[in-house]
Amino acid sequence: MYEEAFRSIDAPALITDTNMLIRDVNEAGLSFTGYEYEEFVGRSATIVAGDEDTYAEIVETVLEGKAWSGDFELRTKTDEGVFGRGSVAPIVLDGETRGYLAIFIDTTKQRRYENTAEVLNRLLRHDLRNELNIAYGNLQNAHSRIGDDEIGAYLERVDEALTRLIAKSERAHSLGELLEDSYEAENHLVRLDYVLHEAMVETIDSFEDAQFRFEEFPPIRVVADHLLTTVFTVVLENAVVHNDAPTPVAEIEIEDHEDDVIVRIVDNGPGIAEGEVDLIFGREEQDQLHHGSGISLFFADNVIKSYNGDIGVDTDREEGAAFEIRLKKSSDG
Repeated sequence: MYEEAFRSIDAPALITDTNMLIRDVNEAGLSFTGYEYEEFVGRSATIVAGDEDTYAEIVETVLEGKAWSGDFELRTKTDEGVFGRGSVAPIVLDGETRGYLAIFIDTTKQRRYENTAEVLNRLLRHDLRNELNIAYGNLQNAHSRIGDDEIGAYLERVDEALTRLIAKSERAHSLGELLEDSYEAENHLVRLDYVLHEAMVETIDSFEDAQFRFEEFPPIRVVADHLLTTVFTVVLENAVVHNDAPTPVAEIEIEDHEDDVIVRIVDNGPGIAEGEVDLIFGREEQDQLHHGSGISLFFADNVIKSYNGDIGVDTDREEGAAFEIRLKKSSDG
């Protein structure tokens, strides 16, 4: 049964002895590498290794009796390098290592799609900003040459809409760059008071007509990365930008629990209906009649999820909105 399972696996798989000589290979392995069974079995596993350093790391790991997994370049019979994920584990019988099982997963297609999507997004942001700037410049020229007040009022509204759209395009560009630069970033312990202080300073400088209320932030460490400052900044900005009060007010409250911390950002704006919560975070598709608050909250939602935290809105308030961001604490608080 186990032999049949090995041969039926869709992913390329092979078995070596303790000297790293290939003793068996499944059909997927033969098809993927281009070798015939007779010319494959009995040879060193180095024939499929495209990276000597990674191969040495694998050998060192399995000789210690441990399993190895990670990125791996597989070399085919035609000397083509294929990038993917590899996994190698010792085969132990009666307490003795008899050989090793290796499995390879081709991720070429996924990588190509990811790279293509990244390029397309960059081109879109670049082209969108260029076209918006051209439209804005032509609009300004037209506005300066028209003396009709009514037409001028229409042009003024178009002017304002384009200005907002350009700002959103710039924000999309900057947030996108932050995410792209953070693909390899690992979560670690971050001082919450440092992050909140930095976000408050940045927001206060940007919105001088708004009021921000907060007490001394506790020196709690939470699981996050360097993007947490930007998350707090965009939520604070949202509390001001989408606020219809004569003087926008944003207040930060903190609830310290045993395993997590809740940072609550409360404003005096129009509030958010319960049915709109998923919409403003981009968790459900928007149509022509329903528009969220833009990409900033979508960014915040996805970053917080990457910390295994969550962000939501208290919809039971009589006025204003209260955004609640829950973050996990370190094991030692």
